[in-house]
Amino acid sequence: MSLHSLNRTWPMSDDEGVAPVVVFPICTSPLLRLGLEKILADVGFAVHREMIDDHTGLPEVPAGAPVLFIIDGNSFAEGVVDLIRKAKAHIPKAKIVLLADHFDSALVSVAWKAGADGFCLSTYPHDVLVTSFELVMLGEAILPSDIVLTIATGREEMLDLQRGKLSNREAEILGFLKEGAPNKVIARNLNLSEATVKVHIKAILKKAGVRNRTQAALWARRYAAVNLEAS
Repeated sequence: MSLHSLNRTWPMSDDEGVAPVVVFPICTSPLLRLGLEKILADVGFAVHREMIDDHTGLPEVPAGAPVLFIIDGNSFAEGVVDLIRKAKAHIPKAKIVLLADHFDSALVSVAWKAGADGFCLSTYPHDVLVTSFELVMLGEAILPSDIVLTIATGREEMLDLQRGKLSNREAEILGFLKEGAPNKVIARNLNLSEATVKVHIKAILKKAGVRNRTQAALWARRYAAVNLEAS
């Protein structure tokens, strides 16, 4: 195992006696790993030099060492959430940052719940990336501004509905619509007639401001996706 720090096998401390943050880039791109090593070399981070391209290569670390996993979201478009879970299970106290060209609110929601602590765009300037990593290690959550705005907007509209626009029955039916269930299935599960289900769906469409059940399903998924848990 080789880390960037004074040519030692494992850096136990920096010049001030403080253990550096050990960074494990999980990616398939040697160029990305080398780039991270370059920008983090002089700011209290020790970057693991060996390639880690899946969860099977996760290394062991000394107890208590501060650890940051930086996962390349572009390399792991499929299975990134599972990778986050396994990294968190491997080192529960580690911080995890997802680095990608862009994020959508659905992925952010699922990845957050899986254990990710930050979401950084690969287009960030180097100093912004470094500051973002430092803030994550201090316990802060990092999100792109457009995701924050989407979450805020989504929550406001959901709160409007929760204040009385949708009845409990309509909310139940909307849940089935989100999963693509036909009226017959909804009626059977809720012990209603199909005619009653149709009446409720018509009311949902009007209140949600959409034209058909497909749009209602997409609407429901969108606002479920941005309902991030605070913990």
